[in-house]
Amino acid sequence: MLPPQVEEVFIATGYMGDRLTAFFRENRTMPKVEVVVEERPLGTGGALKNLEGRIKGTFIVINGDVVCSLDLAKMVSFHRQKGSFGTIALWETEDVTPFGMVVTDGRDRIVRFHEKPRREEVVCHSVNAGTYILEPGVLERMRAGKETSIEKEVFPFILDKGLYGFRFGGYWFDGGTLDSYIAIHAALMASEHHGELKGNGLRAASSSVWHPPYMTGRDCMVGERSVIGHDVCLGDRVSVGKDCFLAECVVHDRARVGDGARLEHCIIGENADIRPGARVVAGTIIGDGQVVG
Repeated sequence: MLPPQVEEVFIATGYMGDRLTAFFRENRTMPKVEVVVEERPLGTGGALKNLEGRIKGTFIVINGDVVCSLDLAKMVSFHRQKGSFGTIALWETEDVTPFGMVVTDGRDRIVRFHEKPRREEVVCHSVNAGTYILEPGVLERMRAGKETSIEKEVFPFILDKGLYGFRFGGYWFDGGTLDSYIAIHAALMASEHHGELKGNGLRAASSSVWHPPYMTGRDCMVGERSVIGHDVCLGDRVSVGKDCFLAECVVHDRARVGDGARLEHCIIGENADIRPGARVVAGTIIGDGQVVG
């Protein structure tokens, strides 16, 4: 949830920007959301520089593929208390080698960044969690129209200005892979109603078997003897035939799963048609409207 101080939200994007624009045009929000479509990719820093004329005062940056339990209001308070030029949300993880290690001193001030360290170089377990609170002066360190990485080309060179790390607990996922996308759904489903969430209008055969955590959207249908295994999320109006087996999968709106089909550790797009007896193996992504037989 956004802190009450936030007056306006900008979404900097390129890919499928028209879809995002149409969504927020049809769905009014408070605070106001404006989609800014980049003509060419500008990176995490260049995207911010592109918004420089629209940003007033302290601002928050959130990477679009992050899902986490970060309390932004507490992070804003921390930022103001420290008098920080920039505050970076930090997540503690056992293995920092795939990420960017962030080293702080005893006062939470960041003293060093180390991208993807070797195991013998690990001195802490804090990684950049992809959310920042920044002062407008950070933008002066970037060139307009130039593709820039704020993590690699800006943050390491403004340490003397005062960057601080804000640690938080709960959960944090980078949703950029199939594995993490499924893990996000599993974690959120498990956190609600003992992991058993059935949407309105569900029509499920009495012989169907359910293993939490699971979730169904509105007006889903599940046939006789079908097994909805753990970590299954069905969107609205998904149809699952009889004698099916589903586990660790996300099935999007209006997809159809035919009799006897088997889906494991996969993502099924909107309006996809999984024909009777089909097998969708682990690690597969079926696109919107595709037919698998």
